[in-house]
Amino acid sequence: MNASSPLEIKPVGGRLGAEVLGLDPGTMGPDTAAALQAALVDHQVLFLPGLAPTLEGLRDIGMLFGPLEVHPYIPKADDRVPEVCELDTSATPKADLWHTDVTFSEAPPVAALLHMVDSPPHGGDTMWISCQDVFDSLSVPMQEFLSRLTCIHEAAGPGDRKAEHPVVRVHPDTGRRSLYVNKQFSRRIPQLSRPESQALLAYLFRWQEQIKFSCRHRWTSGDVALWDERVTLHAVVDDTAERRLLHRVTVLGDHPEAPEGVAPWPHYTGEFTASSGFYGIGGYEF
Repeated sequence: MNASSPLEIKPVGGRLGAEVLGLDPGTMGPDTAAALQAALVDHQVLFLPGLAPTLEGLRDIGMLFGPLEVHPYIPKADDRVPEVCELDTSATPKADLWHTDVTFSEAPPVAALLHMVDSPPHGGDTMWISCQDVFDSLSVPMQEFLSRLTCIHEAAGPGDRKAEHPVVRVHPDTGRRSLYVNKQFSRRIPQLSRPESQALLAYLFRWQEQIKFSCRHRWTSGDVALWDERVTLHAVVDDTAERRLLHRVTVLGDHPEAPEGVAPWPHYTGEFTASSGFYGIGGYEF
């Protein structure tokens, strides 16, 4: 335990992830709050084993990182604490695709918390990837090239749920750069032709999903995970049919910012011909 911190921080992965011991949601003072905030910046995802907070306690931890979302349609765990959603995998699809949440929004979430209320006896782990380390692993020419691109993020379903974000975003607290695309919502890079966009995104998805950039958490009922949505991907390991019951809190978002002084290239305006379907992947309109 660091003498200047009321919390014990134990790294669990080579790239990201740390366990946090000593947190009491009922007695969080300014020093504890500052230590938790600093630990999230340093480790990107935090695990609080066996914390088993009340709904109010989970809400209060989330509020340390900003205003909380009251989701319009995900069921509430209790209407008296509307910021806490309930996720029951027996009734909802499992998020087993690497993703960052809600990147189709103009202001995607800053952070998220999950409390595992009822964990399966085995299986159902969750994994996270550091997109900061992914960016750092790329060559300097590739980093510079990507920094002048944007990407259209879009969600399936009704409504115009679409946003354009920089491919490389800067963390507002540290200035570190991270790759900001994900397989679930990133559709196309508008500065490139369709086949160029498809080839580049396919490469970036495959590169960033390498296990060496990841950490993995084996859940026990009562555990809480807290992660920085701006710099990570996550996915459930869908290896069990057992039910998982979770409570979730989401910290409202900010606007992803590109590196300072780096302007994106203009959108591609070339002629669209049949060759735009060269890779056989349709549906990405320009």
